[in-house]
Amino acid sequence: VGLAILAAFLVFKIYRLIMEPIEFEKIKKTRFVRVQESLINIREAQMAYREEMGQFCGDLNELVAFVDTGRLTIIERKDTSFMYYNKVYQQEMMKDSVIVRVLGTEGVKKNRFGSDFDVNTLRYVPFSDKVEFAIGAETIERNGVKVPVFEASAADSDVLYDIPERFDTYIDQAHRIQVGSLTEPKISGNWQ
Repeated sequence: VGLAILAAFLVFKIYRLIMEPIEFEKIKKTRFVRVQESLINIREAQMAYREEMGQFCGDLNELVAFVDTGRLTIIERKDTSFMYYNKVYQQEMMKDSVIVRVLGTEGVKKNRFGSDFDVNTLRYVPFSDKVEFAIGAETIERNGVKVPVFEASAADSDVLYDIPERFDTYIDQAHRIQVGSLTEPKISGNWQ
């Protein structure tokens, strides 16, 4: 009877040892999908900000306010060409041009996310205890060209802060899930 109880206890321990990493990966996967969606929304907001302002936003409060109350200019571009008389060559020549017309403005929130979008989802890391995303923007130089860049990120420890202590050994404290980069001109996420 004692051996049967000991064997059952050891089987349970082995089962838990095998299942712990599997349970952790399930939790991590579902949480990271939501964080990735939030980071993609931040990227979309940053692209709208750059479209209007010419640079990326380095302040999360300003970015959230821009999405909530900002306006995007809607323009129409038409490529056209026409014939004109060139006095130097004394002949008719074709000239290409672009006609730009401003059609109006539309709210950023409605244009990029839909009118029922909650802008506070841009601010806080999902599943965290009101921890905000880390965000930054700079201008770097690549091949003699100044390029605006941004980065938004969340630490794994913030995303997985409330999981049971038995999973602490599986959390990489140094890893961050991020979109964009402050050192490279890219806007993709580090999971893509």
